[in-house]
Amino acid sequence: MSLLILMRDRNPLLTIWRSIFTLGLEFWLPLPLIGMSIWFGGKSVANQMLSYKYNTQSYLEANNQIKVQLSVTVLAIKAEIKEQVGFTKVTIRTADSAIKTLELELPTTDIAAIEAGITQELGLDLTTVKRITRYQFSE
Repeated sequence: MSLLILMRDRNPLLTIWRSIFTLGLEFWLPLPLIGMSIWFGGKSVANQMLSYKYNTQSYLEANNQIKVQLSVTVLAIKAEIKEQVGFTKVTIRTADSAIKTLELELPTTDIAAIEAGITQELGLDLTTVKRITRYQFSE
């Protein structure tokens, strides 16, 4: 019998269970109350945070388009007029190292309207646009 008692004392799980059960009511009684208060307190805080209305208009404005003014040296303009589709693809070659080419799509096939659109987009004068623009008609 003394051997069995010695074996029980050497088992670490039994010593842990004994130490848990030797703790009194002053330890076990408040545990469910603490758990329930954390559960309901966390739930009420989460509900309050999720029901808070944020003013997202001041943070997110996705429908605004930004107009960017680029100052580039234009070398050549190629306008590919697609008559059947009804638009013109404009490719602009520049002398800058950062931006080599620019591409535009204009919703017209009229040469005067194309030149006016290019002058409006690039901020160049009409005579310069007429001088450096090459036209290509495609289907």
